[in-house]
Amino acid sequence: MTMPLALYVEDDEVNAMLMQGIFELRPAYQLHVAGTGAEARRFVAEHRVDLLLCDMHLPDAHGDALLVELRANGLAPGVPAVLVTAEPDSVAADLAQRGGFDGYWSKPLDVAATLQQLTRWLG
Repeated sequence: MTMPLALYVEDDEVNAMLMQGIFELRPAYQLHVAGTGAEARRFVAEHRVDLLLCDMHLPDAHGDALLVELRANGLAPGVPAVLVTAEPDSVAADLAQRGGFDGYWSKPLDVAATLQQLTRWLG
């Protein structure tokens, strides 16, 4: 049985490192970080992703448009997608809903809450 795999599309190195640190606390899950939409597209075309975590503002894509593209090009319909954003909760909830995401996480990430959510989304 393969380990559940999450793809985090994030161009900010500090945010990516924080997420990697959180995943180190859950060794049963794998994390791949893509710094651009293009890298995320390539990764999804070649790997089975179990959870998509996506920033809204990427250097070459907008998070909600990227989600639509990934769904059309290999990301299975049932794979949960979570917006990870620095926007305030009220804005983040609206962005996530309008963008087709299954939920959102606010930056800076709450480590305990993020660990709980990982268990929820990845089992």
